[in-house]
Amino acid sequence: MANILDYISWRGDLSFSASPFNDIDALVLCQISYIDFDGLLPVENFSASITLSALGDLFKKSPDLERRSDLGMLINKKSVDLLFAAASSVRFGSLKVTGYSSIIEPAIEEQFSAMTFLLPGKMNFVAYRGTDDTIVGWKEDFNLAIMDEVPAQTDAVRYLETAASSLKGSFIVGGHSKGGNLAVYAGAMASASVKKRVRVIYNLDGPGFSEKTLSSNNFYEAIPKIRSYYPHFSIVGMLFGHAGEYCVVESDETGIMQHDPFSWHLNGTTYTTLDGFDSGSVFFHETFNAWISHISDEQRSKFIEALFTLIQATDARTNSEIEKNLLRNSVKIIKAIGSLDGEMRKALKETLSILFKTAHKQLPVLSGIMADET
Repeated sequence: MANILDYISWRGDLSFSASPFNDIDALVLCQISYIDFDGLLPVENFSASITLSALGDLFKKSPDLERRSDLGMLINKKSVDLLFAAASSVRFGSLKVTGYSSIIEPAIEEQFSAMTFLLPGKMNFVAYRGTDDTIVGWKEDFNLAIMDEVPAQTDAVRYLETAASSLKGSFIVGGHSKGGNLAVYAGAMASASVKKRVRVIYNLDGPGFSEKTLSSNNFYEAIPKIRSYYPHFSIVGMLFGHAGEYCVVESDETGIMQHDPFSWHLNGTTYTTLDGFDSGSVFFHETFNAWISHISDEQRSKFIEALFTLIQATDARTNSEIEKNLLRNSVKIIKAIGSLDGEMRKALKETLSILFKTAHKQLPVLSGIMADET
């Protein structure tokens, strides 16, 4: 089945005037936003721009190409191939790139990155990067469960406001994984004048929001603009609640690996869609949200702090560093469990116990789903 690399092979010779911007183009640009362009582009400078073709050349000639090309264990290494294919194509090569931003702030537990592509017809595409390989990025994802607004969401709104004050025309915003969450949040929470200029919001398997946030007028007004796409087996996208309609995309991977956009099946300029989610995905959604609703804000906070205290005991900065020395890091985590203070150890144990009990209660739901499918 075709994927986004095949899409560029098939459609890359067509300009946007010959074939208008579509949902697959959005996925391509969002995936390119995962790439490390630090030092190759000025930081959040919307008055300067460079074509994607020229950016591809800069990336290829960078003295630390090997390091830049290693996106970690969670981001498909084909993303660099995608950059080069898009940069050398008629369709994407002449697009101008501006406003690159990349922030890693361990002190406030923030990982944020975005870039803007200038499309024909005075249309601007803001692509928010999803969670990268850093531990701080994953900690911020967990903080979505305990904070009304995480730092990356604050910066997502600020970035869109800055882009809108610097660039003319309308906007499309989008992102994959946490980037999808940031796109929806920015599109809903920006000022009224900026929201009027936002035409479409792409959420590509991004985690959702609390019911409190979703019930706000800002989110209600944004619903008609949101286009959400999730793989058949979705875990990240099943976190919390969502607004608006969605499509389920066929994937050639299994389990959590379906989160990888390179596994999503395409049919021309559209996705190959299915009627609904995999039963395991529904089970996870029901279990996770029931668990979250059963524990207090204090329990959530203590659980997350205990969990990441164990991870941080490895001294690893990225998931790849943990995986590279898995045996040694596993020993460090086991030792760290014993060194947790009594309150943190109790919080970890109690919260996991509630999770297991919740999952057990949800088993009849899974059985009913499987019965309906047979």
